[in-house]
Amino acid sequence: MEGKNLAIGSLVCGILSLVCTFFGYGALVGLILGIVAIVLAVNAKKNGFEDGMQKAGLILGIIGTVLCGITFVACALCAGAIAAASTMY
Repeated sequence: MEGKNLAIGSLVCGILSLVCTFFGYGALVGLILGIVAIVLAVNAKKNGFEDGMQKAGLILGIIGTVLCGITFVACALCAGAIAAASTMY
């Protein structure tokens, strides 16, 4: 039963990490949620629960972590470019 709860938590965190991708600096929160989703999915598998929720949580966590990482770096670079451009004149 504990494995099922971990899989549900993994799925929820994975979905939330994908949603946070679209909110700029909210991608930092999504990055954390994606990592949590991956950890929960791995722990659910260790507890013997290998179902669709566990696999979906793992996949969504990986995709969310990658996309949020890219989004966060892009937002940081854009903010740095705007700050550098505003001090030129």
